[in-house]
Amino acid sequence: MDLKCKKLDCKYNNKFSCTREGILVGKDCLCKDFDKEESLPAEQKQDVSKDMFEKEPKIYPYRHNKKICIQCKAPCIFNKEGICKSNGITIMDWKKAPLCCTFMKK
Repeated sequence: MDLKCKKLDCKYNNKFSCTREGILVGKDCLCKDFDKEESLPAEQKQDVSKDMFEKEPKIYPYRHNKKICIQCKAPCIFNKEGICKSNGITIMDWKKAPLCCTFMKK
């Protein structure tokens, strides 16, 4: 599974890739393991919305890991008995909160 994260101020985010071994997505589709990093390195502060067509963002290579466990409490089609069975998910920065944007309502 590939776990992408666009919540740049999360301490587990490494160039859009989550480095945690697993996360919990709550009923509200928010990542419950978000932990704010107070001092971000310069390359982690990249804002791709301003110049996304002029230069490519620095992205960590695809990280397929069978050990990643995504627990899920959301009413999603990928939720199978509390575990996400998607090939990968993306967490977005939505209204200052880490939202699972792979969510598809059952």
